[in-house]
Amino acid sequence: MPERTFLLPDLGEGLEEAEIAAWLVAEGDSVTLNQPIVEVETAKANVEIPSPYAGRIAKLHASAGAVVPVGSALVTFDVENADASTSSGGRVAATPAVRRLAKELGVQLGSVAGTGPGGRVTREDLERAASDTPRPSADDGEIVPVSMIRRAIAANLSKAATVPTVTTFRTVDCSSLEAFRRELDVSPLPIFVRALAEVCGAHPKLNAEWHEDGIRMHAWVHVGIAVDTERGLVVPAVRDVGALGIGDVAAEIARLAAAARDGTLASDAGAGTTISVSNTGSYGSESGTPLLNPPNAVTIALGVIAPRALVVGGVIEARPACTLSCTFDHRVLDGADVGRALTDLVTMLQDPERLRGLPR
Repeated sequence: MPERTFLLPDLGEGLEEAEIAAWLVAEGDSVTLNQPIVEVETAKANVEIPSPYAGRIAKLHASAGAVVPVGSALVTFDVENADASTSSGGRVAATPAVRRLAKELGVQLGSVAGTGPGGRVTREDLERAASDTPRPSADDGEIVPVSMIRRAIAANLSKAATVPTVTTFRTVDCSSLEAFRRELDVSPLPIFVRALAEVCGAHPKLNAEWHEDGIRMHAWVHVGIAVDTERGLVVPAVRDVGALGIGDVAAEIARLAAAARDGTLASDAGAGTTISVSNTGSYGSESGTPLLNPPNAVTIALGVIAPRALVVGGVIEARPACTLSCTFDHRVLDGADVGRALTDLVTMLQDPERLRGLPR
């Protein structure tokens, strides 16, 4: 049978490499056309790659956990006609839960002898195989492999560390914001994001980026939303927020967050952000100093909304409030620029009439 070697394809958005997360086949297995053969992890998402041929797996050119450059050999096949493929061998029989556990334990399913019905790999089979795997000595400490997305985060944050930044803070009386979001039955985040787009229109330097030949003032407001996932922090973009109503913004944030967490986010989902938002209040943080998401000039963190003692009309009252933390590129904006913009944003969030004037 003729051999065909399949190279790791270009998975889009300028990605140059991918990590082998899990092989779904083993050498010697028979496969059908378009059968998933490997799961790879990129800096953007997890992707299953289908077989381009029907035939037998002659050689796997990389092990699970290896980082493979685009264009490198991935699999060599003994190619058959599609109607000559059989069901013997094929994808290792295992439930989705067992496949997830195999990935967590770092055990390649194809190397485990299944004792379940029809040779199915069971949880007990995996645990037994994992216990036979040599572990680093506790005295030496354990080196945890770094995923592709963690490498991408590190690279991006390293860029942020080279930018001269300042962080400023503002307290927001959220009484009107809380009443309005209950009226719309949404969380505060989409209202905040939509209000921010309005403020960017009046203060365009918020929505800009530094270039050595000048400052680029963006025509569109693409808001990056920081999403915490099991794989690390990702920042997909809600695009052209100024053309959306609050309900559309809420739906898009929910869609992007779900895709980020289940690994199905499009490879270009984070491209083109012009300003970024981190909802640190979602995990109880009151305030912090967010890092920039280069090349954006501004990242704003929205702290937890909780009762605070505020002075209202000369009287101390307990009201729902939060802290906004704004980190900005001092090459693009001065403190006065940011101060005026935040004053406009805080005023809008505290004014029920201006809130109701936002597109729904």
